[in-house]
Amino acid sequence: MAKRSITAALLLTTGIFAEAADNFAAAFSEGKFDARLRAQYFFTDWDDNSNTGRDGKDPSGFAAGGSVIFRTAPVSGFRVGAGLYTTQNPGGFTKESDGATATSAQDLFAREGSSKTYGQGYAVLAKSYLQYDISKTKIKAGRFLMTNPWITPNDTKMIPLTVEGAQIVTSEFRNSTIQFDFAKRFKERGAAYFGNMADGADVPHAIRNNYATHYNPADPSHGEAPSVLIAGLNNKSVPGLKLQAWAMHWNNLVSQAMAEANYALEVQEVILGFGGRYVQQFDQGAGALIKPMLNHGDSDDSVDSSLWALRATADFRASKLLLSLSQTNSNGDMIAPWRGFLTQGYTRSMTITDWNANTKAYKAQFDYDFNEKVAGLNAFVSYSYYDRDPNRTSYVNSSNGDTHQLNLDLIYSLSRTFRGTELKARFMEQNNETTALYEQETSGREMRLEANYNF
Repeated sequence: MAKRSITAALLLTTGIFAEAADNFAAAFSEGKFDARLRAQYFFTDWDDNSNTGRDGKDPSGFAAGGSVIFRTAPVSGFRVGAGLYTTQNPGGFTKESDGATATSAQDLFAREGSSKTYGQGYAVLAKSYLQYDISKTKIKAGRFLMTNPWITPNDTKMIPLTVEGAQIVTSEFRNSTIQFDFAKRFKERGAAYFGNMADGADVPHAIRNNYATHYNPADPSHGEAPSVLIAGLNNKSVPGLKLQAWAMHWNNLVSQAMAEANYALEVQEVILGFGGRYVQQFDQGAGALIKPMLNHGDSDDSVDSSLWALRATADFRASKLLLSLSQTNSNGDMIAPWRGFLTQGYTRSMTITDWNANTKAYKAQFDYDFNEKVAGLNAFVSYSYYDRDPNRTSYVNSSNGDTHQLNLDLIYSLSRTFRGTELKARFMEQNNETTALYEQETSGREMRLEANYNF
């Protein structure tokens, strides 16, 4: 859908409201505001600071901000919504030099490709959409949060990822939900602008450089890249069994198909779960740009590839155990540039990409709800091992050495006087092995602290 189509739809809705002044006034007076205050602090302790270029300084960052979101009450099934988000640097606490080697913390402010620098605040109208509801179907167009296996808000930093496009979600069919997504442009978490669908840090560099993106300052046009089409079906016809089938098509570049099944059963007081996911990738022109054999050690210059993942879970009262593994085919990296993680819920951990060619991944995670002893407190600890091919390099230039990662996460939801407040803390130890093709030492420790107040 072109921008003018979305604009025309918004103008049409304005006309409908104008014809019914009473309804128009009620739509706003009965609308709903949601607001959030948010603050985050990140600190990374690198084992080797020799490549920082900033006197060996470990990166850190503190940001404060939040969001104000409003949506009208429906009028003849129509409603409009908008969301303003901001991230700021109170008192100039974070210096530009603090982000010299920032990876996890860089989205606190602005990513590469922006005219802004690390530590510089900004605000963005990340949501602005028209929605129409009829029966069990929702139709949306404009700027909004989109969630599917390839595109997610990934709201772990100050401002989530949002898209410009359209969406249809219907539950008209018994025990099933069908979803159609169209994405024309998207805004990264650390960006004040909506770029084309190749304008992102996780897009393979050869694809990104082929289009006029903000990551290529030599080309100021910031033009168009192909749109993305996604369709999916969720079905729960069989008790305890959830089936999913999805497809993604990035025109002239790549297509993917995904199938997933999850089954849960009760064995006395324990709920056992078993899940499996398979993704097949089809080269539609991306290989000709990336040239995997020439540039990344792949067996040919095609990105045809596949990935499978398996998991088992056990829930017992306040605790949950996850064991999972996954394997990416040796034919090529899976392409997943919009913060939808192909191994999410299986072997993926934060900061990790484990869908590179010929990668085996393993993860164990233990969750515990302390609510009976400390109201509102939840914690989980996880260990992950990623066995990568040292002879390959990633399409997005991440390390190709094996990784061991240990995480401890704490989440505390306050009550009574401080109801609506949530505190989070994450501590991570990560060991990244170097290889002959990737000699930079990137091992280290990370701390993330976050406070949210929703009202």
